Amino acid sequence: MGAGAVGLAACSKARPGSTGASASSKGPATPTLSLTAPHGLDAVLPQDALTVAVNDGTLKSIVVADSNGNAYSGQLNGSTWTCDRAFWPAANYNVTVEATDAKDGPHTLTASFTTAKVETIVYSPVYVQQGLGVGMPVYIQFNSPITDKAIRADIERHATVTTAPVQEGSWGWVENRILMWRPKNYWLAGSTAKVSLAFAGLVVGDGLYLADDTNYSISFGEAHVLRCNNSSQYMGVYQNDNPVKNLPVSTGTAAHPTLSGTKVIMEKLTSMIMDSSTYGVPATSAEGYKLKVDSCQRVTWSGEFIHAAPWSVAQQGNTPSSHGCVNVSPTEAAWLMSFTQVGDPVEFTGGGPSFQPGDGVGCWVYDWDSWQQRSALV
Repeated sequence: MGAGAVGLAACSKARPGSTGASASSKGPATPTLSLTAPHGLDAVLPQDALTVAVNDGTLKSIVVADSNGNAYSGQLNGSTWTCDRAFWPAANYNVTVEATDAKDGPHTLTASFTTAKVETIVYSPVYVQQGLGVGMPVYIQFNSPITDKAIRADIERHATVTTAPVQEGSWGWVENRILMWRPKNYWLAGSTAKVSLAFAGLVVGDGLYLADDTNYSISFGEAHVLRCNNSSQYMGVYQNDNPVKNLPVSTGTAAHPTLSGTKVIMEKLTSMIMDSSTYGVPATSAEGYKLKVDSCQRVTWSGEFIHAAPWSVAQQGNTPSSHGCVNVSPTEAAWLMSFTQVGDPVEFTGGGPSFQPGDGVGCWVYDWDSWQQRSALV
């Protein structure tokens, strides 16, 4: 028997590595299980296949389960058993085989193996919460770039999203570290999504693996959509396609334009210190600032917010005057804070440079056909 093999006689105390008892003159030998793996049974890699054979008997079924009793599905081709998914790194597994002997007597044979401790990278589901806005996708962020298309495809094959009610959707890579699943259109109000990420043990590089699985659920609230026109200087607020308010705003100047395209509210802050030096304009310069701002709702990582701006009330509804943010009166900004949800889409039209997908929740920059092309499975 080769390296990494286990041979166990049914209902016996045969030690690992034994071949079982030989046939006697009084009848057939007791069946034994032979289990081997390419890297040995104490260092099985997550993607390894197992070689399973029954000596002096016939294999009828095989069950591979983790130490908690969770069975893994797999395919037996000849004597090679391949798991439908990767094994968890640094974990213990039990193998149970049902076999028969020459007299068709049933035998239960068992063995075990341990997967190797390997180098892993971390991933994080983002916006795992309830009551999200209808523009927030299922959002997965990896702490290292995933650039290989075959690896991306394997990740997608091990990720499922189950929606209620059922909605058509697709995975897509926004950039090398961010994978999103969005429906064809915005989520239906009141939707739920169950997300299953069977990622543990997936190969993501040379000797590099994903660390674990994740299962979670998210839900979506009322369908709120904000539509800001950079030309008219008004922002329409809608709920379930019905107009609620049309707010006067002041967007970015020609020197500091507000980006066009569909963004998503990513966070809401009662107040924050806004400092122009964070994007290269000294606070002490003529165009600089550093001040406390109320009712702030972020829509880009580069610093665009919808926020209260008492200093520009006279310009709101008629003149662009901001450094790229959407200025609203303190009263209306406070009302918006009470109305919106993290994940509400904000559609910017009326000119301005295009919002880039990596500068926020960028999945809605793409039309449906283009978004589907972002999947590695295409």
